[in-house]
Amino acid sequence: MPTVSTQHVHTAIIGAGHGGVECAWALRAAGIEDGVMLFGAEPHAPYERPPLSKSLLTGGTSADRIALRAGDAYEKSRIDFASGDPVVHLDTAQRVLHTRAGRRVGYRHCVLATGAGARAIAGLDGEHVHAVRGLDDAHRLREAIRPGRRLLVVGAGYLGLEAACSARKLGAEVRVLEQQHGILPGRVSAATAERMSALHRDAGIDIRHGVTVAAWRHVAGIWRASLADGGTEEAELVLVSIGAVAATTLAEAAGLACRDGVVVDAQCRASAPDVYAIGDCASAYREELQRHARIESVQNALMQARIVAAVIAGTAVPAAKPPTFWSEQHGRRLQMAGLVNPALPCRDILHTTARGWLVERYQQDRLAAVEAVDSPVEFIKGVPRIGTPQAYA
Repeated sequence: MPTVSTQHVHTAIIGAGHGGVECAWALRAAGIEDGVMLFGAEPHAPYERPPLSKSLLTGGTSADRIALRAGDAYEKSRIDFASGDPVVHLDTAQRVLHTRAGRRVGYRHCVLATGAGARAIAGLDGEHVHAVRGLDDAHRLREAIRPGRRLLVVGAGYLGLEAACSARKLGAEVRVLEQQHGILPGRVSAATAERMSALHRDAGIDIRHGVTVAAWRHVAGIWRASLADGGTEEAELVLVSIGAVAATTLAEAAGLACRDGVVVDAQCRASAPDVYAIGDCASAYREELQRHARIESVQNALMQARIVAAVIAGTAVPAAKPPTFWSEQHGRRLQMAGLVNPALPCRDILHTTARGWLVERYQQDRLAAVEAVDSPVEFIKGVPRIGTPQAYA
């Protein structure tokens, strides 16, 4: 058997999403001139994820328009991009990784940006069952949606509601099933949840709260959900949107400490020397929550990518900022910043703005988070105040 030669690079980045691509460019910006290699599991050029459940699903944009970088940008920046060749083994002792195609790459630094995958439901898979985590997922769902066709969305989180909006815009009959007693559970204030729910109802989307599915059955092209209360729901299509699971298979096999994500410190260092993790796969200690947690946010992935690049290059590490999130539903833009600790009481103050509203969320007499709908100026002013004491009149 011929010996496989080893290619050597300064930094190997595993994962070509927002965090991975940003890390590659941040390394160049920080002065790293040696080899940077970016590995992508998908055959596509790296692309933006937020449009998958929104404009890409409705046909308002196309795959080429959501590319993170122009096609020739990688070559110009001397970033070796390996698409469609996922890393299947990571040896942190020898500092070598192996890809599915048989490539062997040695590294000085390794960054895991493997993201997260859709959480599945036991007994619910196969024909006309969808999730939206990648470009191919969005294309498959787009092809399946037809005017008048019924879609059951399981989960009333950001992605599920965005996809529900898009499907309704395409003419589908949409019903959302949510176990909790409100949409965006644990994500937004009651005031925002109630107002956003009204938007969905007005658009003809039926949202059922407090619903538990006991069993799923597929008969004659129809999915039937048997509910715990004895009722049933039927639809030709089902979209599962009940959260994400960190992609840690590679990290776990490499012996890295993992607990709902790759455990990292404040500078995104994992438990092996010169190995880092960023983005949706990384679990860092969050002072606001008093525990380790993954933050599924593009802004968080970009920030962690810049932190890792600075650590590797030995330059000043950028100051941490409150995580931010956004969603677009029925033409309304929802922006959020900060984290609310679900174990602590929260006092919400609602402010009406010219076109929407702003909610200040206080915990332990400090501003923990802000959320705004169609109020960008108020949101921008509110974010720097996160962590400051509450002012009393």
